[in-house]
Amino acid sequence: MGMLSWSTTYLVSVAAISGIRETAHRMARTRRIAIVCQPWDNVAPQSGSSIVIIAYQLARRLARNSYVTIYGRRGPGLKKSAVDGDTIRFKRLRVLQIPQGLVEIFLGIVACYLKTRNNYLFSYFYHPFYALRVALSIRVSKCDIVIVHNFLQFASIIKLFNPSVKICLSMHCEWLTQFATPASECRLRKVDLIIGCSNYITEKISTRFPAVAGRCHTVYDGVDTDRFCPMQDFPPRSDGTQRLLYVGRLSPEKGVHVLIQAFKILAESRPRLRLDIVGASNALHYLYLSLDLQDRASASLEAFFGAGLCAMIWRQLILRDRSYLGDLAAEAAGDDRIVLHGRVLNTGTIDFYRRAAALVFPSVWNEPSGLPTFEAQACGTPVVSTYSGGIPEYVSHGRTGILVTRGEAKELAVAIGQVLDNPALARAIRDAGRQQVVERFSWDVVSQRLADLLESVLPTPAARMVS
Repeated sequence: MGMLSWSTTYLVSVAAISGIRETAHRMARTRRIAIVCQPWDNVAPQSGSSIVIIAYQLARRLARNSYVTIYGRRGPGLKKSAVDGDTIRFKRLRVLQIPQGLVEIFLGIVACYLKTRNNYLFSYFYHPFYALRVALSIRVSKCDIVIVHNFLQFASIIKLFNPSVKICLSMHCEWLTQFATPASECRLRKVDLIIGCSNYITEKISTRFPAVAGRCHTVYDGVDTDRFCPMQDFPPRSDGTQRLLYVGRLSPEKGVHVLIQAFKILAESRPRLRLDIVGASNALHYLYLSLDLQDRASASLEAFFGAGLCAMIWRQLILRDRSYLGDLAAEAAGDDRIVLHGRVLNTGTIDFYRRAAALVFPSVWNEPSGLPTFEAQACGTPVVSTYSGGIPEYVSHGRTGILVTRGEAKELAVAIGQVLDNPALARAIRDAGRQQVVERFSWDVVSQRLADLLESVLPTPAARMVS
């Protein structure tokens, strides 16, 4: 009886201590953070969207000390609200995709025909109901800080309804500088923190808006280095098969057509070479691209949107995504060594990386940052890419990858051949790339950098209590 009483007392004490620790842990979460994804992003733990992957992975780390809500689109089969763990909540909103999409296509055709830029994307007419509903939800939730991805006007609307909230604008593209208006700097002055996904993006913003340069910082994309890691269980094929890999959207600016051209050059002398193309057909509307026609590589993309008004309407309004798919099919010319695998969820790409002799990321535009290149390096897969935007900041030519001129298929083929034919070079690139992402680009490292920046603009708990 005495032993039973002692055991019962011990268990009650352990439960009490655990309860106290859990209560203390919950009390330690003094922050409420909202992350606002793009209005077309279906937010969920597993996604093929780079923005959603980034938002969720950062939320997982921020949720150790904060309550985090991720806002986005409510796609088919998704619930209006869902909880991931104790401290991450997804709030999904219905978005009017069809009317907005038609407006974007129409304005894109006009911009393409007149060779001008249209600032519609950064106007208050762009998905205003999405921004308004998010702003009102944040007002009810009493968030401390809001991270808005890519859309300055959304940040302004959220700030209007939540004057005391701190705003962080996270830019993963050049839109802020490409579509700048006289009102942009005024809006930016109300933003507390501006983050670029690479120094390429951050420096463009700082240069264009010197008044807010002190608020601009770089936070790179990251990768889960525990899940994306090399695996020794994939020995080389005994028949000598080598696989090239592309992961990303199928859209002209990504340069998949250039990769197919390079593959065909290489395949003439390498009958066992294969090309796996992983990604959804999700071509950007012309309106989003804002091509620099003074840049030869970027100007080459014009052909994919139509050479005359009738062709523009046919390709951009009627065919849409099928237009570029048709171009890729024509380029492949029925070669069954080229396989399009379609959309694959994030963690589903790991085996593709591990089997590949190289990831080829052949961006023709200035790529702000390429999440697949981080993932490939983490898996120990050599990267071949282009001197494009922010890519050279973490793909160092000859050390952590090979870089070539944008839009040059022959040069790309030569670079890929170097990796395929030189095992020592491939091994050195693989080892250096893996070491780099572990040290600099793991999600834990990246999220700590973001958390420190967020804390720098937030008042201390004591100050909040006084106010």
